[in-house]
Amino acid sequence: MSLASDQQTYTVDEIAKELSNPVTALASIKTDFEYRTYQGSLPGADDQSNMVLLIKPSIPIPLDNGKNILMRATIPIYAGMPTWQVPFGHPLWVQDFDYPDFRLRQSPQITASTGQFASVHGHLGDLGFDFAYGGVSESGFISMYGIATVLETSTNISASRNQWLLGPEFAFGKSTDWGVIGAWLTHLTNIPSEDSYNTNETTVELFFAYGFGNGWQVFSSPLMTYDWEADSGNELLLPVGLGISKTARIGSVPLKFAFEIENFVVSPDRFGTQWLFTFSLTPVFSNPFQK
Repeated sequence: MSLASDQQTYTVDEIAKELSNPVTALASIKTDFEYRTYQGSLPGADDQSNMVLLIKPSIPIPLDNGKNILMRATIPIYAGMPTWQVPFGHPLWVQDFDYPDFRLRQSPQITASTGQFASVHGHLGDLGFDFAYGGVSESGFISMYGIATVLETSTNISASRNQWLLGPEFAFGKSTDWGVIGAWLTHLTNIPSEDSYNTNETTVELFFAYGFGNGWQVFSSPLMTYDWEADSGNELLLPVGLGISKTARIGSVPLKFAFEIENFVVSPDRFGTQWLFTFSLTPVFSNPFQK
């Protein structure tokens, strides 16, 4: 009998470990509430912050060989986003074009005299999807291979990439008696078009969770980003952090609560994240593909 087929027969510790595994057989909807602060050499960079709601549904399709076809989505909703705004009439001004963090990494022409920071209105961001194949072997080896994509769905095109991104992803790790550990790597690039800039980014998310019993875990899930198109000194975002989580049953529904704090020990010189605070809520639901 699998964990996904009869959740009620398994302990909250087993469910907690499954939800820390990127190739889990559990169907869930993870909701992240992120608060982010910034730093940088541009004037006013240290005063910037924003909040983002990330909704992440995940539905695995179990296969007869014990592996899963994984279907996941990321739906970002921004309460606001700090951008560098160039005034009308300036040589760098472009209609419907602002400079959020990902554009500032590539923009050496942006200096202290070219504009100022402002927050754009709340909006739906570009939707992300990934489709992968993976599972856990009898020895506990975790493996996953797939394709990730980001669609042009932002309702604020001035602060979005306005690009279709596509690339490979894979994950490796180990599931043990005490928890899980591993890494998830993704590389995204823009589909060739008439864009004024290119996206060529590699992300590596480390995942680690150690269980203490009764549904409690200490965990870390830092997401490192390397921008291959960025100027020197602006390529790398490298966080370190630690979190704590509790998994319980609310009625018959398994529910995981988590809180994590991350500090970016390396962040782009011009403008980049300094602190990230994340509160997560992950309910498990019945998998429609489970036999």
